[in-house]
Amino acid sequence: MRLSKPGQDIVLVQSADSVNYFSPLRTTSRINREFCLKHDIDYTCHHGIIRGFHPWQACYNRIYTLQNLIGLGFTGWYIHLDADAWVHNTNFDIRAYLAGCADNSMIFAKMASGQKWDVNDGIFLANCAHPDTREVAAAWQRGAEGISEDSLRAAPNWYDNHVPCDQNLLQNVFRRDDERLTAHVRYEPISFMNAPTSDVFCQLLRAQQTDPAKRLGQIQHRVGMAIARQKLPPEDPVLHYCNLARTLGLPLPREAEGLGEIVAHRKALVEFLRKTLTELEAPPAKS
Repeated sequence: MRLSKPGQDIVLVQSADSVNYFSPLRTTSRINREFCLKHDIDYTCHHGIIRGFHPWQACYNRIYTLQNLIGLGFTGWYIHLDADAWVHNTNFDIRAYLAGCADNSMIFAKMASGQKWDVNDGIFLANCAHPDTREVAAAWQRGAEGISEDSLRAAPNWYDNHVPCDQNLLQNVFRRDDERLTAHVRYEPISFMNAPTSDVFCQLLRAQQTDPAKRLGQIQHRVGMAIARQKLPPEDPVLHYCNLARTLGLPLPREAEGLGEIVAHRKALVEFLRKTLTELEAPPAKS
């Protein structure tokens, strides 16, 4: 939540609870932040629950962050990516794309049902200058605030006691008045967004991999491949070495000095590891 209107004309927001989605967000934020730095986009990454008590209720964060920006007078584009979503192609010309969407209120992936109200809000783009967007955001927040705190507290799991999630609330907004507020929504194919193999905005949904550990591993692998393919700079080299040393059963260095240079170059890292392993495997000196 902000107190000042962003200086940039595009804001990309991710948020998650600090229990179940901490690790996915830590993974996807890496490449999403690179995308934002490359295109002068304001990047916000929020860990925690804005309203509610249980981890899943962080899903409502997107409602409040969107309405917060509109309330500050922001008239640019708001991009929301779930914790399990990432920008696959950081070179995508987002400004050229959005220039062609000025008459659109919001952008979602086209769902298999073909129903205009049937949207997945794990990834969406919102034109905060459009009157329909402002109306949707206000109605969406009213729906969220219509859920009492007692109801939220009594719902530790998704859909307990029929408590609606963020997506249910948004779909309800779009269903009203003969789907009037969908008139200026743009629907993109899954090849563009919302799938693990999308060209621009990717997401690996719970329905596509129900095992949390396997899902995290797949997200890490796909994001890692995208980072490598686009030759993005490595991050946290000292921490990466420490993790590698633990995996190999090597002693952790007593000091960080010099580790960054060692990890930054393949040849230096290989020579350092070979030397360390040789010393560890050498028989103890006879007294």
